[in-house]
Order: sequence, then structure tokens, then C-alpha cells
Amino acid sequence: MAFYFLLKGINCLTLISLWHIIQRTFLLIKMKSRRGFIGAIIFPSAIPLALLCQLIFGVEAELIFHFVCAAGFALVSLAVFDFKIPTLINWAGRLAAGALAVIFLLQGISQLIKNDSFRYLVFQILGQQLEAVLVKLLLLWFAALLIFDSRGKTRILGFVAMFLVFCVEIFSYYRAFTGSSSDTDVAVLKLLYLLPFVWLIFESRKRDNL
Repeated sequence: MAFYFLLKGINCLTLISLWHIIQRTFLLIKMKSRRGFIGAIIFPSAIPLALLCQLIFGVEAELIFHFVCAAGFALVSLAVFDFKIPTLINWAGRLAAGALAVIFLLQGISQLIKNDSFRYLVFQILGQQLEAVLVKLLLLWFAALLIFDSRGKTRILGFVAMFLVFCVEIFSYYRAFTGSSSDTDVAVLKLLYLLPFVWLIFESRKRDNL
């Protein structure tokens, strides 16, 4: 038992040390948006990180996933004004990302308190209806980023990412119109919604003068 807790402590210290190294590295690198870079990199890392925490610390993966995504959306919300996009669109992006951060945070909390009514509110009402609208609003911000501020090779990457997400949106509407659920039948395609965040990683790490 003592060895088990010792191993847990070593793993915890390793993760903390790694975080400090990464943080110091970011401070030395000049980029367009550090908050956008960190926020964007969180999303493709969320599932592996959640599974790793479950394996190492025994914490439920879904709980970690929601808290990690909440942090990612919060950072993206703070980062929108780092990009040269019309102010009104930036405010819309900040509102969408901030609201998604709150929803994912509440979903994580609901898994801690185990209240059925609260869980129904955050997953079935906020998570199904409002969340879908906010995701589309955030995608509009990504489209504005592609049009107004993206240049060079990252613009090509952004175009590919947004085109694929647009195709998924159209296919989802088609499946809904024909009476079948795109969420259940083509759930794997939802992973394509990570592509704008992958693109944002490269867009955020550009130097300010580019």
C-alpha cells in the first residue's frame, strides 16, 4: 500500500514538473496567441489525457474530459481578441466559447454531485440544445479567422479543416432530414470537429509580425 501511494506521488510530481517545463518554454517563444495555442492543443489531447488520468490516478475519464474541455474553451474565449477579426465577430466567438466552458464545467460538476435533476439540466437541456447552437456560433468565428486573419500555409490548413467540418454539418442535416440520427450513425465523423482546433494550434503559434 505504501508503494502504491509512493508511485502515485511520483507520477503527480512528474506531471507537475512537466507542466512547469512546458510553461517556461511557452514564455520564451514569441507567438500570436499563447492562450489560443494552449487552449487549442487541449482539445486533441483531452481524450488521451482523460484516459491517462484514469489509468494513473483512477479518476473517471469522462469527469476529466469535461473539466479539460472546459479549460480549453475558457482559454479560447480569452484568446479571440488576439486575432485580427472584426470586433463584433470576436465578441460572438468569446460568448460562444465562454458559454461552452461553463456548460462543460457544469457537466463535470454534475458527475461529482450525482444529482439526477442537475445532470438532466446540464446534459439534456444545455448539452443538447444550447450547446449545439454555441458550437455553430464558434464555427462561424473560425470561418471569420480563416477569412480575415489567416495567411500562407496555415490558411490552406484552415480551409481544409473548415471544409471538412462544413461537410459534416451538411451531412448531419441530411441525415436528420431523412429521419436518422447523425450522432449515432456517424459518430466517428464528430472527431472532425477537432480539426479547427488543430488548425488553431498552428495559427496561434505564428509570430506577431506574420
